[in-house]
Amino acid sequence: MKIESLMHLHRSMTVEKVDIQQFTIKMGIASFDCLFSTRENPFVLTLTSKSATPKFFKFDVNSEYSINTFLGDKYNDLKDVLKIDGRSGNRLKPNDFFTEFTGLIPLIAKKSSIPSPEEIARLRHDMEERDKPYFKRWIPWSKESGKSYKPENFQKTSLILGIEAAEYSKSINASSAWSPTPTGKTWHE
Repeated sequence: MKIESLMHLHRSMTVEKVDIQQFTIKMGIASFDCLFSTRENPFVLTLTSKSATPKFFKFDVNSEYSINTFLGDKYNDLKDVLKIDGRSGNRLKPNDFFTEFTGLIPLIAKKSSIPSPEEIARLRHDMEERDKPYFKRWIPWSKESGKSYKPENFQKTSLILGIEAAEYSKSINASSAWSPTPTGKTWHE
């Protein structure tokens, strides 16, 4: 399904020179913290339900701003978040859900909607070491060791610090190290 509103948001992000946006969507009794990130290829849209036991949904967004609406094993989680049980005659229809959701996505990017590293870690359940969102230092790998950064570390570096930092880690063959408490350090140091 093509998500036209993501195309408009991305265009606005390009003008504002930002590569990630956080926004909230409310649908009925359910609310979602959402992230749209162009720091990844393909782009990624995530939804994290605002509840005592948050549910995480991740969707790849291709170059045509389309997503696969097949929910697979996440169908029941989304049904539970939306409180749709089928007994009322209503059932969750993913295409209907995404059609409504699309109309609620902001079209204008704001610098104030760039999430902090803590927010990114809180909302990206697919990221390694979510409990450590603060950059600590670079861990260089020697050529002799034959080791290099892990793809999971590259992904986290890209998500938290941006693609420029992730590419830098590749260029110096180093992994990023993270801390659970603020360090005050930037990746440039």
